[in-house]
Amino acid sequence: MIAGGSGITLMFQVARVVLENRSDKTKMHLIYANVTFDDILLKARPGFVIMKPPEGWIGGVGFVSKEMIEDHLPSPSSDIKILRCGPPPMNKAMVAHLEALGYELDMLFQF
Repeated sequence: MIAGGSGITLMFQVARVVLENRSDKTKMHLIYANVTFDDILLKARPGFVIMKPPEGWIGGVGFVSKEMIEDHLPSPSSDIKILRCGPPPMNKAMVAHLEALGYELDMLFQF
């Protein structure tokens, strides 16, 4: 899953449904991007990328990159789905990164 800003709300709902169903064996990975630390919703959850980090920030910085996707999401495969929800420019950039990394369009879903 790749979420930007308030796009996390949809990803949180998907994750909650998966986690509440004990028989569901779905594995989930999340990259969550924001402009600033104060923009982060659900701060209790780990793994953030922000554009303007506060002093001492140890999380990801900048735009979500191909390298971040390679490091944090599963490799292209017929049994995976990459869910995306964020601002239009972010979604457009993520499609370009994902296609460059070998993900096919049927592996991608945009809310």
